[in-house]
Order: sequence, then C-alpha cells, then structure tokens
Amino acid sequence: MNNLYVRLAKNNLKNNKSLYVPYMVAGMITVLMFYIMMFINNSAGLEKMRGAYYITTIMSFGVIVVGVFSYIYIFYTNSFISKRRKKEMGIYNILGMEKRHIAKVLAIETVFTAFVSIVGGIVAGILFSKLALMLIYRILGIPVTIEFSVPPSAVKNTVLVFGILYMMTLFYNLMQMKLANPVELLRGSSVGEKEPKTKWLMAILGVVCLGAGYAIAITTEQPMKVISLFFVAVLLVIAGTYLLFTAGSIAVLKLLRKTHGFYYQKKHFIAVSTMMYRMKQNAAGLASICILSTMVMVMVSTTVCMFAGLDDEINMLYPYEINVQTGYSEVKENVSEQSSDIIQFIEDTGTNVTDSESYSYLNFAMTLEKDSLTIGQKPTNASLYFLTRDNFLRMDHTLTEADVPKVEAGKILIYREKRFQSTKTLRGDQIQILGETFTVQQNGYCKNRCNGGAISFMDGVYYIVVDHMQTLQKLQKLAIAEANTENVSAYAYENVLGINITGTETEKIACSGNVENYSSGEKYGVVWRRVRGRAVNRKELLALYGGFFFLGIFLGIVFLAVTVMIIFYKQVSEGYEDKERYRIMEQVGMSNVEVKSAIETQIRMVFFLPIVVAALHVVAAFPLIRRVLSLLIMDSGQLFVWCLVTTVLAFAVIYYVVFRITSKIYYRIVGNQVR
Repeated sequence: MNNLYVRLAKNNLKNNKSLYVPYMVAGMITVLMFYIMMFINNSAGLEKMRGAYYITTIMSFGVIVVGVFSYIYIFYTNSFISKRRKKEMGIYNILGMEKRHIAKVLAIETVFTAFVSIVGGIVAGILFSKLALMLIYRILGIPVTIEFSVPPSAVKNTVLVFGILYMMTLFYNLMQMKLANPVELLRGSSVGEKEPKTKWLMAILGVVCLGAGYAIAITTEQPMKVISLFFVAVLLVIAGTYLLFTAGSIAVLKLLRKTHGFYYQKKHFIAVSTMMYRMKQNAAGLASICILSTMVMVMVSTTVCMFAGLDDEINMLYPYEINVQTGYSEVKENVSEQSSDIIQFIEDTGTNVTDSESYSYLNFAMTLEKDSLTIGQKPTNASLYFLTRDNFLRMDHTLTEADVPKVEAGKILIYREKRFQSTKTLRGDQIQILGETFTVQQNGYCKNRCNGGAISFMDGVYYIVVDHMQTLQKLQKLAIAEANTENVSAYAYENVLGINITGTETEKIACSGNVENYSSGEKYGVVWRRVRGRAVNRKELLALYGGFFFLGIFLGIVFLAVTVMIIFYKQVSEGYEDKERYRIMEQVGMSNVEVKSAIETQIRMVFFLPIVVAALHVVAAFPLIRRVLSLLIMDSGQLFVWCLVTTVLAFAVIYYVVFRITSKIYYRIVGNQVR
C-alpha cells in the first residue's frame, strides 16, 4: 500500500513538473541565499577585522530578511500550486480515496520537494559560499586567503528553518483539503469567477494611505522626523498599494467599462472584462510585484550610492589625516600650546607633518522656541556652535574675509548649513540665548559642511559668531548655571586640531594610535580629548558601508528572484484560466487575430502596471531618501540621482526580458489563440 502512495506521489510530481520544477528551483535559491548569509555571519575571518561589529550586525539583519521573505514566497507559490491541484485531489476523492490516503500522498510529495530544495540549496550554497565571502572581502579591501569551510551551525540552522517552513506548507495543504468537500475541490481552480464588488471604502482608504505616505516622503524635512517617519511612510505605501490593487483596480476597471468610447473596442472590451473577473485573485500578486520592484530599486540605488560616495564622505568627516578634538574646562584666549606639543610629539616619532589647522568653539545642544535658546528639562532640538569670527573663518575655509563681516559689540552673526535650510530657523532681529538678548547682525548659510561635516539629528545646526572671547566665557558660565550641573565636560570649550602627515596607511594608523595614547593635557586644563584618524576610521566606515553595499546587492538579487517567480506563476495561472475562455470566444465568432490582440493588450496592461506604480513610488520616495542620506553626510545629490536612474533603467530592462520570456510561456499554455 505504501508503494502505491509513493507511485502516486511520483506520478503527480511528474505530471505537474511544469509547476513543481520551478517551485523546487525557487526553493533551492532561497535556501542557497539563506545558507550564504548564515555562512558569512559565522565567518571567523570577519570577526578579526576592524569594524566586525557592523558586518555581523548587517549580516544578522540580512539573515532575518532572507528568512522572512523565504516564508512569504514559498507560501505564495505553494498556495498557487495547491489551488491548481484541487481538481486533481477532488477526482481522487470521488474515485474512492479517503482524505487520509490523499494526505499521505501529499506528505510524500512535500517531503520529496523539501528534500530536493533543502539539500540542493545547501550544496549550491556550499559551492558558492566561498565566492560570496571573497566578494565581500574584495569590497572591504581585506587581503586574506579564504579557506574552504562548512560551518555546522549554518547547515543546522538552514535545515531547521526550511524544515519548519515545508512542514507548515504541508499543514496548510492538509487543512485546505480537510475543510473542502469533493465538489469544492473539483471547482477549486475555477473559484473567483464571479464579478467582484466595488469596495469603495477600501479604495478610498488605499488612496488615503498612499497619499499620506507620499506626503510624508515629500514634505518631511526636520531631521528627527525624517528618521522617525521613514518606516511609517513605508508601511503606509505598502498598505495603500495592496488596497488600491485589491479594491482600487476594480473601481477603475468598472469606470473604464462605463467609458463607452474606450470600452466598446474589441481589444479593450475583452481585456477589461477578463481583468475584472480575475483581479481579486491577481491583485495580491501584482501588489507584491510592485512592492518588491520598489524595494529592489530603492535598496540597490541607495547602497550603491553610499558605497560609491564613501571616499567623499570620509574626507568630509575627517578633513585631516589626524583630527584631535580637545575639551577645556574654561574658555581660553590661546589654546595653541597643547596643539604645538602634539605636533612636536608626532614629529619626534619620525612622522613628517605637512600642514595643520586649528579652531575653537563652544558647542551646546539646546532647545529652540520662538527665537529663544535655552538649556533645561525640555527635549533639545538644535545644535549650537558659538565661536569668534577668526575661528569661524578657519572652520569653514571656503569663506573669505569679505563673506563674514566684523561683528559689532552686542551683536551676533548666524550661519546654517544648507541641509537644514527648511527646518526651524533663527530669523528674528533679536534672539535670547540663555536669558541674554542679542541683536542679529546677519543671517546666512555656510558654504561648506563645517566641523568636519558633523552628523546631527537635531532640527538644525547653527553657527553663532560672537563679538569677543569674553562673550564666549559668559555663555559658558550661563550654560553651566542653567543646566545646574557640575559636569563641566558637557559644556567644555572645544578645540579641533587637524594634522596632515605623510606615510603609508599602516604608518598613519600607528601615528593615530600614538597620538591617542599621548597624555600631556593635564597642565592645560583638559577635561577630555578624542582622536579621530582618517585611515583608522576609513576601515570602520568601509566595513559599515561595504556591508550595506553587499547586503543591498544580495537582497536585491533575492527580491528580484522572488519577483521573477511570482510573475512566472502569475502568467502560468492566467494561461490556464484563459485557455478555455479564449477558445469559447473563437467558437462564438471572434477571429484568431482579434483574440491574439486582446491577449496582448491584457498582458501589457497587467504586466506593466506594477512597474509603473513602482516607478511612482520611487519618485515619491526620492526626497525622503535624499534627506536620510544627507543626514548621514551623503551630500552628493547628483551621485544619488545617477545611481537611482541607472538602477531603475537596469531593472526596467530585466523586467522587460522577464516579460518577453513569461509571455511566451503564457502563449504556449493558451495554445491555438497565438497561431
């Protein structure tokens, strides 16, 4: 009896190979991707490199994302196959097989499918894992020989995750069969042929969600809100997309049907009528294609932009090879003595100093309310740099003497970075700072990112140029008093010393370490000191951005593969459903040319709808992504535009190729209608 079940399962898989072969190949691909992510995450070589924390964190995130999408995708394709085979299961039931016998056949089929997918995927993953690790080492610039290895934990976790997944698909299939009677099983592949009702509430809600998501993306400008509302916008767009494809598409099709000039044309009549009757079934698939397409384009373009602009960002964050930031307990007229000591120390170690620059300021996080700046219990929303004119000119070396006028007594100059030009602003003729009233002599913008392009998630970064050092001394005392704290370090007078040196990258890293360990600041009233070396931190940022770049490309491939398979199954599903319908149309008098024209119109309308909507999503998301990148010091809007346009065009080409290939599959299933 058991052999009978095995033979039935074998014959079923063979007879439905057009469905199961792509299903198993897709399963192998998802297993392959998951195993590679697990392999990289468990790589011993990555743990030893600088910035390993970033890489392992990013790869752990990648493992979760690939795992979640594997579950979603396998369930989607399994539900499609399950629906296509309901009629077959119904025939078995009517011919005398009990449901428990059919369950055994399904179990054998699932075990075989799971075995091929998991084992095949792990074997392929083992073969390609070294290549993937070599790629990420290449991206990170790590000259290491990679030994072949098979981490047992990666294999175990992959088998566990996908074993549970296929058990869940089997349970789903058994429940579908158990809850249905034989008649429902026989009609299973034809369910959904009733004309869907127009769900205006869902359609309107979809428009509202999509509009709200677009509005957030286009209008949000305050840095903290950009970060906090980013995922809100994403969720709103996803919800709006599914609602509009599910309910809005039906509403639009019915409006087209009422437009007689459009509807009563042969190719439009057939296409609109056919799409309307099946849109309820296809809406989720089309929405998924749209969301996945958007994710691929946004993720790849963003990570490519971040990686391509890495050197510019490093030069902005670290203007000099060695950047020494020192905090003093009180405002000093001259802080050059310790700077001279540090430069002399570097030269004494045998390193050649080519040039240096130094500037000083007070920096407080403050609360801005109606042109009043305070320090207290309220949340801070602005970062203030208070400094004299000569220090400001050294901070922004692109400014000239003519750009910054001399400050009159009791007045101030206010400058902002242009990335914050649309946020809260100090625009009054007079402002209060810590209870003191100052007259604004000039309000303008910096030409460059000041202070090494400091990252700030405040609503604004302001540079307040004061008239004299005594004003800075007074502001420091007022800040400490208003904060009611003895922690002078939080309100220290800061000096930034930038030093350029010669030597190899290894020598520069060693010099940075020597300066970090150098301690002679006690006699100068130093309360803290930070040393940031360009060569040292380049490795940290390379690990961070290189990891994101690899993950973006990797997940882009995963999402693209899932998109292609969803399109494939959608075309196969529509082919089987349309075959009989078009045969009837020819029998009632439509010519083959007319039927073929209707088929082509329908395919183009349905196939390109998701990519058009995805392109709209990308355009709407551009301002928000641009601001997020700007907060992360990626100031090159032109670079991001080029990366985005290139990614969209490349994806459009791939999408068109998939369209041509899957359309041939559709035509082959439909049969005589494409003579």
